[in-house]
Amino acid sequence: MAKLTSPVSRRYSLSMGKRRLLFSSVFLVLTVSLALIPKESSSPAGEGKLRVLELRGTPYERGQIHGRSLKPEIQDLVKRWKTNIEKTYSVPATTYIQRLLEATDFQPAIERWTPGLLDEVRGIADGAGIDFPTMYAFQLIDETWVMGDDLGLSKCTAIAARRRGDSPALVAQTLDIPTFYHGYRTVLRIEGSADEPGALIFTIPGVVAANGLNDRSVAVCVNAVTQLAYSAKGLPVDFAVRGILRQKTYQDAVRFLKEIQPAAPQNYVIGGPKEAAGFERSANRMVEFIPFEGAEFTYHTNHPLANDDFNPRFIEGLKKRGVALDAYKPRCPRFRFL
Repeated sequence: MAKLTSPVSRRYSLSMGKRRLLFSSVFLVLTVSLALIPKESSSPAGEGKLRVLELRGTPYERGQIHGRSLKPEIQDLVKRWKTNIEKTYSVPATTYIQRLLEATDFQPAIERWTPGLLDEVRGIADGAGIDFPTMYAFQLIDETWVMGDDLGLSKCTAIAARRRGDSPALVAQTLDIPTFYHGYRTVLRIEGSADEPGALIFTIPGVVAANGLNDRSVAVCVNAVTQLAYSAKGLPVDFAVRGILRQKTYQDAVRFLKEIQPAAPQNYVIGGPKEAAGFERSANRMVEFIPFEGAEFTYHTNHPLANDDFNPRFIEGLKKRGVALDAYKPRCPRFRFL
């Protein structure tokens, strides 16, 4: 298998000195797929450049740096996000945000499993000149999708392979997001400490994480499986990604994912120096998807293949359409391609 590496991961591994060999044992491919997303009338407003932002200090200070450094981009994206909300849900954005926050209670889970990250969001809000409730709701991308009417989203494709010979473990994904986010690719380079590894977080301005990897060779990619059960009191996906990247070993990362109460269901692909695997994580279950017995790699799109902890609304929707579950699963053309 060919080694795939991004320019960002190469530069970061070179900067880590003694940790270079550890870090370079996992290569994370960060791409944005445009072909699989429906076209929208507006074109991306961002410059398309890859922004690399250094974050250090307390969580709030990190957020402030993030918010101040990318203030114009964050304000533009929040404005575009609100416009999309009003077009999609036919209500004022302020009303939608209020209803979303009233219908959920994620903050206790965030404080429990990823302490400090809410302070980072507060720092982003203050730095960018945006009120905290709006900045907090802006983090809840997958949670918004899973609480909506469309439970068959086509968002993101992920692959992973374990180490084989001299080829390191690999995780990768396409990040298929609505086009109003396009053109703002950003990497947060988070300074490590004795308690938390340094990390590269791929994201968009104003959001704490989309995917990433740390200097202990722990990496994570994600793709939506909105048909599975969610929790209105769980840990949102972006915060779960950051929690995984706080772990110092692959085993700890998998354990963290198993122990949390997640909010939106998701397939998490986690990699370590030698290991890589994909886990369908719903509100009540975590199941590893293995393509076939003995497989040293995995892949996933947006259909649950191993986990049967379904969202009741999804099952009801299948019955109304007269579609059997076994007939629904193989419908994704991207999965057949993989």
